[in-house]
Amino acid sequence: MAVMQSDGGKMEGWLHLIRSNRFGLQYSRRRYFVLQDHLLKSFKAIPLSSDEKPVKSAIIDSCIRVTDNGRQTTQRKVIFFFTLYNTSNHNDQLKLGANSPEEAAKWIQAFQESALKRQGLGFAACEPPSRRLNCSSKHANSIDWTMYSSSIIEAMTSDVVAPSPWKIFGCRDGLRLFKEANDKEFPSQWDDHPAIMAVGVLDATSESIFQTVMSLGPSRSEWDFCFYKGSVIEHLDGHSDIIHILLYRHWLPW
Repeated sequence: MAVMQSDGGKMEGWLHLIRSNRFGLQYSRRRYFVLQDHLLKSFKAIPLSSDEKPVKSAIIDSCIRVTDNGRQTTQRKVIFFFTLYNTSNHNDQLKLGANSPEEAAKWIQAFQESALKRQGLGFAACEPPSRRLNCSSKHANSIDWTMYSSSIIEAMTSDVVAPSPWKIFGCRDGLRLFKEANDKEFPSQWDDHPAIMAVGVLDATSESIFQTVMSLGPSRSEWDFCFYKGSVIEHLDGHSDIIHILLYRHWLPW
């Protein structure tokens, strides 16, 4: 479990440091980070004193921005990522991850406040490259903390889109109605009763949809009984998912 504490202008705790190997595959390393007085320090273990030398360090000034990357899975672990980057050099990045969205939100806020305070003190000019996010306490020209270009990662890990076994057969009340294809390429698993799927678009956020469903209260049990199983088809943006749900067949009207 991550240990995090905030003490005035100081934030510290365990985070996942995201890197990539030479094949472009991501992996993470747990590091203990301390953010204080616009200086971010990284340790392999909890420092025993304030004088302990960090493994790496970086300055957080007005040129630093933070991007919330949402939820991702790395090494079979669900991590909530965010990325620090330099506005004057987008290749200068640092990707970190927390074990919960609450921890990630606190760190993001701490980095944003640190950058704003630095700007308020009149340090508007960006620091030299040797003092940016890839700065190391051991080597002045160390390798960047973060991974390779995201475009390379996406090109290597993108999935091939397979032909769809669904065929549209109608549209009603804004919903597109599909049924399971019954041909040689996609043999039906439902005999004479193909599976039916309805797809629609709601002009609302995922949070408002969730709150609407939860507001049904005990009446949700009226349709919970027919739920068989569900699975995640695609993670959209780290905050929303496309899911596939199966219902018990004997409760269906066809």
